[in-house]
Amino acid sequence: MRRATPRGRAMHPCYNPDMTSHTTSRMQKLERLLDICRSLGMALDPQQVLHTVVGAAMEVLESEAASILLYDAETNQLRFAAAPPAHWQALKGQTVPLRNSLAGKALVEHKPVVQEHVASSEQHFRGIDRLLQFTTRNLMAVPLLREDEPLGVLEVLNKRAGAFTPEDMELASILASQAAVALHNARLLAEAQRAYRELRRVDDMKSDFIAIASHELRTPLGIILGYATHLQEVLSEPYESPLRAIVRAALQLKDIVEELSHLENFQQNTAVLGLQEVDVRELIAGVVARFKMQAQERQIALEVRLPPQPVVATVDPDKVTIILRHLLKNALAFTDKGGRVLVELRPYERYFQIAVSDTGVGIPAEDLPHIFDRFYQVEKHLTRHHGGLGLGLSIAKAMAEAHRGTIWAESEEGKGTVVTVLLPRHPEQEKARQVFAT
Repeated sequence: MRRATPRGRAMHPCYNPDMTSHTTSRMQKLERLLDICRSLGMALDPQQVLHTVVGAAMEVLESEAASILLYDAETNQLRFAAAPPAHWQALKGQTVPLRNSLAGKALVEHKPVVQEHVASSEQHFRGIDRLLQFTTRNLMAVPLLREDEPLGVLEVLNKRAGAFTPEDMELASILASQAAVALHNARLLAEAQRAYRELRRVDDMKSDFIAIASHELRTPLGIILGYATHLQEVLSEPYESPLRAIVRAALQLKDIVEELSHLENFQQNTAVLGLQEVDVRELIAGVVARFKMQAQERQIALEVRLPPQPVVATVDPDKVTIILRHLLKNALAFTDKGGRVLVELRPYERYFQIAVSDTGVGIPAEDLPHIFDRFYQVEKHLTRHHGGLGLGLSIAKAMAEAHRGTIWAESEEGKGTVVTVLLPRHPEQEKARQVFAT
């Protein structure tokens, strides 16, 4: 007669309580390992990754201790990088040789190593045990590999109950694999952060230079212009022609100093908009008129298209003038004799658009995304021929954005360029709309 279970049901002949318990334990460990791997994916600090792995190894593999040793290519040794809190201060900076160590063997052979009776092993490095006054009974070492590149070794010591099993090795290998990926990613992020800090440092140095140069050049430049202008009034030929050249060169230098000053003000967020209600048509007509003679000298047709009705907007007229001046300077500089430059104003309900188009040399496609970057030079041989620091468009961009507007360029090499500025008629109202929208 078949024996019944306490609930009165027949026990299945294949039922094994120990097997069921083992399966449940394995599932719990895998679930815990999954949680740990997720946390590793979010860890940004390499040291945090290592200490998380050490704690996870001790928990999941039910061991007394664990550690991570990273490979040092310069010394060809393994160096402790993480350990339990009780051991970390003593192990920090300690090294283990590749030869005559189980961790070194795992790294060199690129496969896990298990030693159940460490006392009888000649490959166990006993220096660390003596340092910690710790007795290693059994040990498992698993290499941290990323695409076959050895990063280090995960060591797990003294399983609390019994010996390390193939299942333990599988779990440790999963943990080591995830740790290697997380460590690599954390290192890449740390390197990117270091590179970013270095770029910021260089950028700050550049900004400091701009501020100092624009400030220190003003006084001597003012003296040169002042005396040269005075000499023009009191001297005649043969000095008149050289003095004109001096004044022209000094005015060019003055423009450069002003560009540097404008750029520095926007970088330091010290630029202030002097908003006024103006008719943008009159503002554009005035700027274009100043370039008429230059266009005639270069035999370039300079045209302007303005709507018949006033286009009233609240802007900083000086800064809009600077935007348009830089766009016209570029258009005329890179347009050959017999070419054409067109300035067009298009009004909209809340915005107005200024487009400056030319029939010049155009901008190569690879340069187009960068033309608004500071100091960027398009086609070095062309830029050097025409002069300039590569600041004009970056200044125009900064001033357009200060008005809560935008600027962009379209170009085809050999056929010309169109640079368009879109500005709100009332920047303060657009600011209020953005704040309300958020």
